[in-house]
Amino acid sequence: MRREQRTSGKQLHQEVVENYRKVRKRNGLFSIVLVIVMLVSGFSLFNLFSNSDYNDKKAAYDQQLTTLDQEREDILSGKKVTVSQSFKTTMNDNLANLKEYPKTANNYDVAIKDTDGHLTINKNNIFVSDNAQMLSQKTKQKIYQLNKQLAASTNGAQFEVVTVPQLPRGEDIESYANKIFNQLGIGDKNENNGVLYLVALDEREFRLEVGYGLEGLIPDGKADDIINDDDVVDAFKDEDYDTGVNQVLDEVFAIMNTKTALVDSQIKNVKSQRTKLMFFHLTGMVVLGLLFFVSLLLVVNLLRARVFLKENYKKYQSETASITGETELQRKVKHTELYQILLSGLIVGMSVGGIKRAIIQGKLLRNPSAQKKMFGRILIGDTLYSGNGDVLTTAYLASNYNSNNWSDNDSGSGGGSSWGSFGGGSSGGGGASGGW
Repeated sequence: MRREQRTSGKQLHQEVVENYRKVRKRNGLFSIVLVIVMLVSGFSLFNLFSNSDYNDKKAAYDQQLTTLDQEREDILSGKKVTVSQSFKTTMNDNLANLKEYPKTANNYDVAIKDTDGHLTINKNNIFVSDNAQMLSQKTKQKIYQLNKQLAASTNGAQFEVVTVPQLPRGEDIESYANKIFNQLGIGDKNENNGVLYLVALDEREFRLEVGYGLEGLIPDGKADDIINDDDVVDAFKDEDYDTGVNQVLDEVFAIMNTKTALVDSQIKNVKSQRTKLMFFHLTGMVVLGLLFFVSLLLVVNLLRARVFLKENYKKYQSETASITGETELQRKVKHTELYQILLSGLIVGMSVGGIKRAIIQGKLLRNPSAQKKMFGRILIGDTLYSGNGDVLTTAYLASNYNSNNWSDNDSGSGGGSSWGSFGGGSSGGGGASGGW
Protein backbone atom coordinates (compact mmCIF):
# COMPACT_ATOMS: atom_id res chain seq x y z
CA MET A 1 0.00 0.00 0.00
CA ARG A 2 1.40 3.42 -0.96
CA ARG A 3 2.25 6.17 1.57
CA GLU A 4 -0.74 8.41 0.73
CA GLN A 5 -3.16 5.54 1.40
CA ARG A 6 -1.88 4.51 4.82
CA THR A 7 -1.26 7.85 6.56
CA SER A 8 -3.58 10.59 7.86
CA GLY A 9 -3.18 14.26 7.02
CA LYS A 10 -1.35 15.10 10.26
CA GLN A 11 0.88 12.04 10.05
CA LEU A 12 1.74 12.85 6.44
CA HIS A 13 2.48 16.44 7.37
CA GLN A 14 4.75 15.33 10.23
CA GLU A 15 6.54 12.85 7.97
CA VAL A 16 7.22 15.55 5.36
CA VAL A 17 8.57 17.94 8.00
CA GLU A 18 10.79 15.24 9.56
CA ASN A 19 12.16 14.26 6.15
CA TYR A 20 12.96 17.91 5.40
CA ARG A 21 14.86 18.21 8.68
CA LYS A 22 16.80 15.01 8.03
CA VAL A 23 17.80 16.07 4.52
CA ARG A 24 18.79 19.52 5.79
CA LYS A 25 20.79 17.99 8.64
CA ARG A 26 22.60 15.63 6.29
CA ASN A 27 23.34 18.54 3.97
CA GLY A 28 24.81 20.47 6.91
CA LEU A 29 26.99 17.56 8.05
CA PHE A 30 28.23 16.92 4.54
CA SER A 31 28.97 20.62 4.12
CA ILE A 32 31.08 20.59 7.30
CA VAL A 33 33.05 17.57 6.06
CA LEU A 34 33.66 19.26 2.72
CA VAL A 35 34.71 22.52 4.41
CA ILE A 36 37.24 20.57 6.49
CA VAL A 37 38.55 18.83 3.35
CA MET A 38 38.73 22.18 1.57
CA LEU A 39 40.61 23.84 4.42
CA VAL A 40 43.06 20.94 4.85
CA SER A 41 43.76 20.70 1.13
CA GLY A 42 44.06 24.49 0.84
CA PHE A 43 46.47 24.67 3.78
CA SER A 44 48.51 21.76 2.41
CA LEU A 45 48.57 23.39 -1.03
CA PHE A 46 49.82 26.66 0.47
CA ASN A 47 52.54 24.84 2.43
CA LEU A 48 53.56 22.89 -0.65
CA PHE A 49 53.65 26.04 -2.76
CA SER A 50 55.83 27.88 -0.26
CA ASN A 51 57.84 24.81 0.79
CA SER A 52 61.34 26.05 1.52
CA ASP A 53 62.64 22.47 1.77
CA TYR A 54 61.61 21.82 -1.85
CA ASN A 55 63.17 25.10 -2.98
CA ASP A 56 66.37 24.29 -1.09
CA LYS A 57 66.60 20.81 -2.59
CA LYS A 58 65.92 22.09 -6.09
CA ALA A 59 68.53 24.82 -5.65
CA ALA A 60 71.01 22.21 -4.41
CA TYR A 61 70.41 20.05 -7.50
CA ASP A 62 70.77 23.11 -9.73
CA GLN A 63 74.07 23.96 -8.04
CA GLN A 64 75.31 20.37 -8.46
CA LEU A 65 74.46 20.46 -12.15
CA THR A 66 76.27 23.79 -12.58
CA THR A 67 79.35 22.38 -10.85
CA LEU A 68 79.29 19.14 -12.85
CA ASP A 69 78.78 20.95 -16.14
CA GLN A 70 81.79 23.14 -15.37
CA GLU A 71 83.81 20.05 -14.43
CA ARG A 72 82.88 18.43 -17.71
CA GLU A 73 84.02 21.50 -19.64
CA ASP A 74 87.31 21.54 -17.72
CA ILE A 75 87.94 17.88 -18.54
CA LEU A 76 87.25 18.38 -22.23
CA SER A 77 89.44 21.49 -22.38
CA GLY A 78 92.32 19.75 -20.56
CA LYS A 79 92.16 21.96 -17.48
CA LYS A 80 91.39 18.91 -15.35
CA VAL A 81 93.20 15.54 -15.67
CA THR A 82 91.05 12.52 -14.86
CA VAL A 83 93.72 9.83 -14.53
CA SER A 84 95.16 9.65 -11.03
CA GLN A 85 98.67 8.58 -10.11
CA SER A 86 97.34 5.83 -7.83
CA PHE A 87 95.60 4.16 -10.74
CA LYS A 88 98.71 4.39 -12.90
CA THR A 89 100.71 2.75 -10.13
CA THR A 90 98.17 -0.06 -9.81
CA MET A 91 98.14 -0.69 -13.54
CA ASN A 92 101.95 -0.63 -13.62
CA ASP A 93 102.06 -3.35 -10.97
CA ASN A 94 99.42 -5.56 -12.58
CA LEU A 95 100.08 -5.08 -16.29
CA ALA A 96 103.67 -3.86 -16.59
CA ASN A 97 102.55 -0.41 -17.68
CA LEU A 98 99.95 -1.66 -20.13
CA LYS A 99 102.42 -3.34 -22.43
CA GLU A 100 101.43 -4.80 -25.76
CA TYR A 101 99.09 -7.75 -25.68
CA PRO A 102 101.04 -10.69 -24.18
CA LYS A 103 101.07 -13.87 -26.23
CA THR A 104 101.69 -16.14 -23.24
CA ALA A 105 99.36 -16.71 -20.35
CA ASN A 106 100.15 -16.60 -16.65
CA ASN A 107 97.13 -18.19 -15.08
CA TYR A 108 96.08 -18.46 -11.47
CA ASP A 109 92.95 -19.78 -9.78
CA VAL A 110 90.53 -17.60 -7.76
CA ALA A 111 87.88 -19.16 -5.53
CA ILE A 112 84.74 -17.00 -5.45
CA LYS A 113 83.73 -16.47 -1.82
CA ASP A 114 80.49 -17.95 -0.49
CA THR A 115 80.18 -20.21 -3.57
CA ASP A 116 81.72 -23.46 -4.79
CA GLY A 117 82.78 -21.70 -8.00
CA HIS A 118 86.22 -20.57 -9.07
CA LEU A 119 87.76 -18.66 -11.97
CA THR A 120 91.00 -19.04 -13.87
CA ILE A 121 92.45 -15.59 -14.46
CA ASN A 122 95.38 -14.69 -16.71
CA LYS A 123 97.68 -12.26 -14.90
CA ASN A 124 98.82 -10.96 -18.28
CA ASN A 125 95.24 -10.18 -19.33
CA ILE A 126 93.09 -9.84 -16.24
CA PHE A 127 90.23 -8.41 -18.30
CA VAL A 128 89.21 -11.78 -19.80
CA SER A 129 88.48 -14.97 -17.88
CA ASP A 130 87.29 -17.38 -20.56
CA ASN A 131 86.62 -20.43 -18.40
CA ALA A 132 84.02 -21.82 -20.83
CA GLN A 133 86.42 -21.57 -23.80
CA MET A 134 83.93 -19.55 -25.84
CA LEU A 135 86.09 -16.70 -27.15
CA SER A 136 88.77 -16.47 -29.81
CA GLN A 137 92.22 -14.97 -29.22
CA LYS A 138 91.22 -12.05 -31.43
CA THR A 139 88.32 -11.18 -29.13
CA LYS A 140 90.48 -11.54 -26.04
CA GLN A 141 93.07 -9.21 -27.54
CA LYS A 142 90.34 -6.70 -28.41
CA ILE A 143 89.14 -6.68 -24.78
CA TYR A 144 92.71 -6.03 -23.67
CA GLN A 145 93.14 -3.14 -26.12
CA LEU A 146 89.82 -1.59 -25.10
CA ASN A 147 90.91 -1.59 -21.47
CA LYS A 148 94.19 0.07 -22.46
CA GLN A 149 92.17 2.90 -23.99
CA LEU A 150 90.01 3.13 -20.87
CA ALA A 151 93.13 3.41 -18.74
CA ALA A 152 94.36 6.30 -20.86
CA SER A 153 91.11 8.27 -21.05
CA THR A 154 89.30 7.57 -17.77
CA ASN A 155 89.98 7.45 -14.07
CA GLY A 156 90.31 3.69 -13.65
CA ALA A 157 87.34 2.42 -15.68
CA GLN A 158 87.60 -1.31 -16.46
CA PHE A 159 85.55 -3.70 -18.58
CA GLU A 160 85.81 -7.37 -17.52
CA VAL A 161 84.48 -10.34 -19.54
CA VAL A 162 83.99 -13.67 -17.77
CA THR A 163 82.64 -16.92 -19.21
CA VAL A 164 81.86 -19.99 -17.08
CA PRO A 165 80.78 -23.50 -18.16
CA GLN A 166 77.99 -23.41 -15.59
CA LEU A 167 76.87 -21.50 -12.52
CA PRO A 168 77.79 -22.78 -9.06
CA ARG A 169 75.14 -24.58 -7.02
CA GLY A 170 72.61 -22.20 -5.48
CA GLU A 171 73.69 -19.23 -7.60
CA ASP A 172 71.75 -17.41 -10.27
CA ILE A 173 73.40 -15.28 -12.93
CA GLU A 174 72.71 -12.03 -11.05
CA SER A 175 74.03 -13.11 -7.64
CA TYR A 176 77.15 -14.74 -9.11
CA ALA A 177 77.97 -11.70 -11.25
CA ASN A 178 77.64 -9.47 -8.21
CA LYS A 179 79.98 -11.65 -6.15
CA ILE A 180 82.60 -11.83 -8.93
CA PHE A 181 82.41 -8.08 -9.49
CA ASN A 182 82.90 -7.18 -5.84
CA GLN A 183 85.55 -9.78 -5.11
CA LEU A 184 87.72 -8.84 -8.08
CA GLY A 185 87.10 -5.13 -7.55
CA ILE A 186 86.49 -4.14 -11.15
CA GLY A 187 87.03 -0.44 -11.82
CA ASP A 188 88.48 2.27 -9.60
CA LYS A 189 87.72 1.92 -5.88
CA ASN A 190 86.59 5.50 -5.47
CA GLU A 191 84.87 5.96 -8.83
CA ASN A 192 83.13 2.54 -8.95
CA ASN A 193 83.33 2.70 -12.73
CA GLY A 194 83.72 -0.96 -13.68
CA VAL A 195 81.55 -3.19 -15.88
CA LEU A 196 81.37 -7.01 -15.85
CA TYR A 197 79.94 -9.10 -18.68
CA LEU A 198 79.28 -12.63 -17.37
CA VAL A 199 78.22 -15.50 -19.64
CA ALA A 200 77.05 -18.88 -18.26
CA LEU A 201 77.17 -21.46 -21.07
CA ASP A 202 75.06 -24.36 -19.77
CA GLU A 203 72.32 -22.09 -18.44
CA ARG A 204 72.43 -20.07 -21.68
CA GLU A 205 72.34 -16.83 -19.68
CA PHE A 206 74.38 -13.64 -19.56
CA ARG A 207 74.45 -10.52 -17.42
CA LEU A 208 75.92 -7.02 -17.59
CA GLU A 209 76.87 -5.94 -14.07
CA VAL A 210 77.46 -2.19 -13.80
CA GLY A 211 79.38 -0.32 -11.08
CA TYR A 212 77.65 2.41 -9.09
CA GLY A 213 79.60 5.15 -10.80
CA LEU A 214 78.29 4.23 -14.25
CA GLU A 215 74.66 3.45 -13.39
CA GLY A 216 73.65 6.90 -14.62
CA LEU A 217 75.06 6.18 -18.09
CA ILE A 218 74.11 2.49 -18.18
CA PRO A 219 70.86 2.15 -16.22
CA ASP A 220 69.09 -1.20 -16.03
CA GLY A 221 66.94 -0.49 -19.08
CA LYS A 222 69.95 0.46 -21.20
CA ALA A 223 71.91 -2.63 -20.08
CA ASP A 224 68.93 -4.82 -20.94
CA ASP A 225 68.68 -3.27 -24.41
CA ILE A 226 72.39 -3.92 -25.04
CA ILE A 227 72.67 -7.58 -24.04
CA ASN A 228 69.19 -8.66 -25.16
CA ASP A 229 69.43 -7.07 -28.58
CA ASP A 230 68.02 -9.42 -31.23
CA ASP A 231 71.34 -9.62 -33.09
CA VAL A 232 73.21 -10.52 -29.91
CA VAL A 233 70.69 -13.20 -28.92
CA ASP A 234 70.66 -14.65 -32.45
CA ALA A 235 74.47 -14.83 -32.49
CA PHE A 236 74.47 -16.78 -29.22
CA LYS A 237 71.77 -19.13 -30.51
CA ASP A 238 73.97 -19.81 -33.55
CA GLU A 239 76.93 -20.41 -31.19
CA ASP A 240 78.70 -17.47 -32.81
CA TYR A 241 79.80 -16.20 -29.42
CA ASP A 242 82.52 -13.87 -30.71
CA THR A 243 80.01 -11.88 -32.76
CA GLY A 244 77.60 -11.55 -29.86
CA VAL A 245 80.26 -10.58 -27.32
CA ASN A 246 81.88 -8.12 -29.74
CA GLN A 247 78.59 -6.29 -30.27
CA VAL A 248 78.16 -5.93 -26.51
CA LEU A 249 81.80 -4.80 -26.20
CA ASP A 250 81.39 -2.12 -28.84
CA GLU A 251 78.21 -0.66 -27.34
CA VAL A 252 79.42 -0.64 -23.74
CA PHE A 253 82.88 0.65 -24.63
CA ALA A 254 81.38 3.54 -26.63
CA ILE A 255 79.65 4.64 -23.43
CA MET A 256 82.63 4.10 -21.14
CA ASN A 257 85.44 5.39 -23.37
CA THR A 258 85.21 9.10 -22.74
CA LYS A 259 87.06 11.40 -20.42
CA THR A 260 83.72 12.61 -19.14
CA ALA A 261 82.05 9.22 -18.61
CA LEU A 262 81.97 9.52 -14.83
CA VAL A 263 80.84 13.13 -14.71
CA ASP A 264 78.26 12.38 -17.43
CA SER A 265 76.90 9.60 -15.23
CA GLN A 266 76.77 11.94 -12.24
CA ILE A 267 74.98 14.60 -14.31
CA LYS A 268 72.40 12.08 -15.44
CA ASN A 269 71.81 10.88 -11.87
CA VAL A 270 71.38 14.43 -10.54
CA LYS A 271 69.00 15.33 -13.39
CA SER A 272 66.97 12.20 -12.67
CA GLN A 273 66.70 13.05 -8.96
CA ARG A 274 65.81 16.65 -9.78
CA THR A 275 63.11 15.52 -12.22
CA LYS A 276 61.59 13.16 -9.63
CA LEU A 277 61.57 15.94 -7.03
CA MET A 278 59.82 18.35 -9.41
CA PHE A 279 57.37 15.68 -10.61
CA PHE A 280 56.20 14.73 -7.12
CA HIS A 281 56.01 18.39 -6.10
CA LEU A 282 53.93 19.30 -9.16
CA THR A 283 51.74 16.21 -8.80
CA GLY A 284 51.04 17.08 -5.17
CA MET A 285 50.09 20.64 -6.14
CA VAL A 286 47.76 19.44 -8.90
CA VAL A 287 46.05 16.84 -6.69
CA LEU A 288 45.63 19.22 -3.76
CA GLY A 289 44.50 22.01 -6.09
CA LEU A 290 41.83 19.81 -7.65
CA LEU A 291 40.72 18.60 -4.21
CA PHE A 292 40.42 22.18 -2.98
CA PHE A 293 38.43 23.48 -5.95
CA VAL A 294 36.15 20.43 -6.15
CA SER A 295 35.45 20.72 -2.41
CA LEU A 296 34.79 24.45 -2.80
CA LEU A 297 32.41 23.84 -5.70
CA LEU A 298 30.54 21.15 -3.75
CA VAL A 299 30.27 23.38 -0.68
CA VAL A 300 28.85 26.24 -2.75
CA ASN A 301 26.32 23.89 -4.39
CA LEU A 302 25.34 22.43 -1.01
CA LEU A 303 24.84 25.88 0.52
CA ARG A 304 22.67 26.94 -2.43
CA ALA A 305 20.71 23.70 -2.11
CA ARG A 306 20.31 24.34 1.63
CA VAL A 307 18.85 27.81 0.91
CA PHE A 308 16.56 26.36 -1.75
CA LEU A 309 15.32 23.70 0.67
CA LYS A 310 14.64 26.31 3.32
CA GLU A 311 12.67 28.48 0.88
CA ASN A 312 10.70 25.40 -0.15
CA TYR A 313 9.97 24.63 3.50
CA LYS A 314 8.74 28.19 4.13
CA LYS A 315 6.48 27.91 1.11
CA TYR A 316 5.19 24.59 2.43
CA GLN A 317 4.45 26.10 5.84
CA SER A 318 2.54 29.00 4.33
CA GLU A 319 0.48 26.62 2.19
CA THR A 320 -0.46 24.27 5.05
CA ALA A 321 -0.53 26.56 8.11
CA SER A 322 -4.23 27.54 7.91
CA ILE A 323 -5.57 24.07 7.07
CA THR A 324 -7.21 22.14 9.94
CA GLY A 325 -9.26 19.42 8.24
CA GLU A 326 -7.58 16.02 7.85
CA THR A 327 -8.76 15.38 4.32
CA GLU A 328 -7.96 18.85 3.08
CA LEU A 329 -4.54 18.78 4.80
CA GLN A 330 -3.72 15.43 3.23
CA ARG A 331 -4.73 16.63 -0.21
CA LYS A 332 -2.73 19.85 0.13
CA VAL A 333 0.40 18.12 1.43
CA LYS A 334 0.39 15.71 -1.50
CA HIS A 335 0.52 18.62 -3.93
CA THR A 336 3.55 20.30 -2.31
CA GLU A 337 7.10 20.02 -3.61
CA LEU A 338 8.38 19.06 -0.17
CA TYR A 339 6.16 15.97 -0.26
CA GLN A 340 7.47 15.08 -3.70
CA ILE A 341 11.02 15.30 -2.35
CA LEU A 342 9.96 12.79 0.31
CA LEU A 343 8.56 10.42 -2.32
CA SER A 344 11.76 10.59 -4.38
CA GLY A 345 13.84 9.22 -1.47
CA LEU A 346 16.39 12.05 -1.66
CA ILE A 347 19.26 11.44 0.79
CA VAL A 348 21.41 14.55 0.36
CA GLY A 349 20.53 17.60 -1.71
CA MET A 350 23.90 18.10 -3.41
CA SER A 351 22.65 20.94 -5.61
CA VAL A 352 19.58 22.94 -6.53
CA GLY A 353 19.38 20.95 -9.76
CA GLY A 354 19.48 17.70 -7.82
CA ILE A 355 16.59 18.82 -5.60
CA LYS A 356 14.56 19.91 -8.62
CA ARG A 357 15.11 16.49 -10.21
CA ALA A 358 13.93 14.89 -6.95
CA ILE A 359 10.75 16.98 -7.14
CA ILE A 360 10.12 15.83 -10.71
CA GLN A 361 10.69 12.19 -9.71
CA GLY A 362 8.36 12.63 -6.74
CA LYS A 363 5.61 13.93 -9.02
CA LEU A 364 5.97 10.85 -11.21
CA LEU A 365 6.07 8.51 -8.20
CA ARG A 366 2.68 9.83 -7.05
CA ASN A 367 1.21 7.58 -9.74
CA PRO A 368 0.08 4.34 -8.00
CA SER A 369 1.67 2.20 -10.77
CA ALA A 370 5.03 4.02 -10.77
CA GLN A 371 8.18 1.88 -10.39
CA LYS A 372 11.73 3.02 -9.70
CA LYS A 373 14.34 1.84 -12.19
CA MET A 374 18.11 2.23 -12.50
CA PHE A 375 19.75 5.64 -12.97
CA GLY A 376 16.78 7.47 -11.39
CA ARG A 377 14.43 6.34 -14.15
CA ILE A 378 10.75 5.77 -13.43
CA LEU A 379 8.38 3.41 -15.23
CA ILE A 380 4.68 4.16 -15.37
CA GLY A 381 2.74 1.58 -17.33
CA ASP A 382 4.80 1.07 -20.51
CA THR A 383 6.30 4.58 -20.46
CA LEU A 384 9.80 5.11 -19.12
CA TYR A 385 10.88 8.53 -17.82
CA SER A 386 14.40 9.82 -17.16
CA GLY A 387 15.39 11.32 -13.80
CA ASN A 388 14.67 14.74 -15.34
CA GLY A 389 11.11 13.74 -16.27
CA ASP A 390 11.80 13.33 -19.99
CA VAL A 391 10.04 10.48 -21.79
CA LEU A 392 12.65 7.91 -22.86
CA THR A 393 10.22 5.49 -24.50
CA THR A 394 6.51 4.80 -24.63
CA ALA A 395 7.11 1.10 -25.38
CA TYR A 396 9.37 0.00 -22.53
CA LEU A 397 8.60 -3.72 -22.74
CA ALA A 398 9.78 -3.93 -26.37
CA SER A 399 12.64 -1.45 -26.06
CA ASN A 400 16.33 -1.78 -25.39
CA TYR A 401 15.83 -0.05 -22.02
CA ASN A 402 14.30 -3.32 -20.81
CA SER A 403 17.18 -5.56 -19.69
CA ASN A 404 15.10 -8.64 -20.52
CA ASN A 405 15.59 -7.76 -24.19
CA TRP A 406 19.38 -7.70 -23.99
CA SER A 407 21.12 -10.60 -25.68
CA ASP A 408 24.01 -12.35 -23.92
CA ASN A 409 26.49 -10.93 -26.43
CA ASP A 410 25.31 -7.36 -25.99
CA SER A 411 24.63 -7.31 -22.25
CA GLY A 412 27.94 -5.63 -21.53
CA SER A 413 27.18 -2.69 -23.79
CA GLY A 414 24.06 -1.55 -21.93
CA GLY A 415 21.96 -1.96 -25.05
CA GLY A 416 21.07 -5.10 -26.94
CA SER A 417 19.50 -6.43 -30.05
CA SER A 418 16.36 -4.63 -31.20
CA TRP A 419 14.33 -7.78 -31.67
CA GLY A 420 11.05 -5.96 -32.32
CA SER A 421 12.00 -4.21 -35.57
CA PHE A 422 14.52 -4.04 -38.43
CA GLY A 423 17.04 -1.25 -38.78
CA GLY A 424 16.29 -0.11 -42.35
CA GLY A 425 19.51 -1.26 -44.06
CA SER A 426 19.89 -2.00 -47.80
CA SER A 427 21.99 -4.29 -50.02
CA GLY A 428 23.23 -3.99 -53.60
CA GLY A 429 23.33 -7.77 -54.16
CA GLY A 430 26.86 -8.37 -52.79
CA GLY A 431 27.74 -11.56 -50.94
CA ALA A 432 28.97 -15.08 -51.53
CA SER A 433 27.77 -18.70 -51.41
CA GLY A 434 29.81 -21.82 -50.89
CA GLY A 435 29.74 -25.42 -49.72
CA TRP A 436 31.78 -28.56 -49.32
